[in-house]
Amino acid sequence: MKNTLKFSVFADLHYKYGMYTASIEDLETVLERANSNNVDFVIHCGDICNDYTGSPELYNTYLNNKYGLKVYGIYGNHELEAANNSMEFVTPKLTNDSNVIWGTDDTKIGDGTIGYYYFDVKGFRIVCLDTNYSFNENDNRWEHNKTASWGAPAGNIKVNSLAPIQLEWLEKVLYNAVDNDLKCIIISHDSFSNIWGSSPDTEKVRELFNKRS
Repeated sequence: MKNTLKFSVFADLHYKYGMYTASIEDLETVLERANSNNVDFVIHCGDICNDYTGSPELYNTYLNNKYGLKVYGIYGNHELEAANNSMEFVTPKLTNDSNVIWGTDDTKIGDGTIGYYYFDVKGFRIVCLDTNYSFNENDNRWEHNKTASWGAPAGNIKVNSLAPIQLEWLEKVLYNAVDNDLKCIIISHDSFSNIWGSSPDTEKVRELFNKRS
């Protein structure tokens, strides 16, 4: 019998007390529904919160949920929006699973400046990407969206990219999954659908999806 996987997915809650209409009760509804459906995990596809440093009630509700659910998340373009919302602060609050494999050299979370990772469950590999890189032509380098910003640094091109290092990591992760007979599910805030709003890396990513071992 083939492995089956059931998970709950949501995106763009955009919680910020006093600014947006989203509430803790809305998040509780997501978690309650997930629990009642006996999911294997819950994952948000970015923009769950516009101010992590000012919203401990949100990430505590998610990470320390009363159901004991494994929960995961990725970077949208608003996770670093408010002042003091650095990657060092936000990245550790993306998931309550200490066993995920981060995109760092040693696979550990490190200082939090790498926000992409994967985890394996029931014969599946869930790959969580970070589409918040853009290219600075003046300095000839790739940059991640910065603290106190909801988008790429002004003047940068190729916004909403994975950047070369993450693309190389993704290829290795996918090939390793094939070698271990794992089916892959890719989670990202920007799509690779080749329609409106797709990441500039769409063609490269789709080439990876279509490759055969």
